[in-house]
Amino acid sequence: MVRPREGDDDAEKMASFVLTRDRKMFAALFQKYRRAMVAYAGRYVRDPARAEELAQEVFVRVYKTKAYQADASFKTWLYKVATNVCLNEVRRPEHRQAFESIDAGAEGDEPRAELPAASDASPEARLSEQELARRLERVLAALPEKQRAAFLMVRHEAMSHEEIAQALDTSVSAVKSLVHRALEALRRELSALEVQP
Repeated sequence: MVRPREGDDDAEKMASFVLTRDRKMFAALFQKYRRAMVAYAGRYVRDPARAEELAQEVFVRVYKTKAYQADASFKTWLYKVATNVCLNEVRRPEHRQAFESIDAGAEGDEPRAELPAASDASPEARLSEQELARRLERVLAALPEKQRAAFLMVRHEAMSHEEIAQALDTSVSAVKSLVHRALEALRRELSALEVQP
């Protein structure tokens, strides 16, 4: 086993947990990262209950790990596990069907994606913001898997390109390219909205 990186207390806890199976070590990591994992999974699935389940699956995998390699930060390793769990979920045909049915939505359904609206915004402006959020969410969902993962990690998890490269088993230059292409797809969608009457 590789020694944990100096100064990474979480990597040390995980390495110790793998050796001793001391549940207190695991509980400390679970408490620290549970909310972040639920939020991260929630960016892949629109269902809060399913996001909770995916986060639990992430921690089940962490708990069952027998050969932790602490050559990267614990956070980076955890997001690698989480990304694999989330990508497996969105590859499932049932997920795609559920995603499409939510997009279709029944008339009168509340929009799932929400942008913060100014308190003095008109109902029309609020509706327009909600439509924009839904369209951008669909663009994100349609991105290739690694593009989507890289974009979410850099924009929502504030991870460095180096951390993302380790989490996705790729190079830093590839991560920069993935994020750039994801941003271009979002910009194209915004441009298309601007030219519409």
